[in-house]
Amino acid sequence: MHEVLALCAEASATLSPWLNTWEALEDRVADRHLTEAAAHWEYDLLGDQLPWDAWDNADDLRTELAAWLVRHAPARLQAQDAPEELLHRIRLIGLTGPARWEDPHWPNHRY
Repeated sequence: MHEVLALCAEASATLSPWLNTWEALEDRVADRHLTEAAAHWEYDLLGDQLPWDAWDNADDLRTELAAWLVRHAPARLQAQDAPEELLHRIRLIGLTGPARWEDPHWPNHRY
């Protein structure tokens, strides 16, 4: 699913309509895909990188994806019994600078 989102974002140069659609889907399949995508994305987003190669506006797409993930994913990930480590990493994506690096759950991420 995360590959499809990247393709749609690149083709349309925006994430908003695709993230809004995903947010509106309230079922276990959508939540399972979200859990898989979050696990795939978290490393790059913790390094302030977009988790796919973008043709243009990578910083804007990364900012939007990170904000959406921090805002909308935690409850859905918890409902899927996602690992606590993943939940902490999604929370860390919403922090910047020392607040992120000094957090006890910071994974000593190198980028």
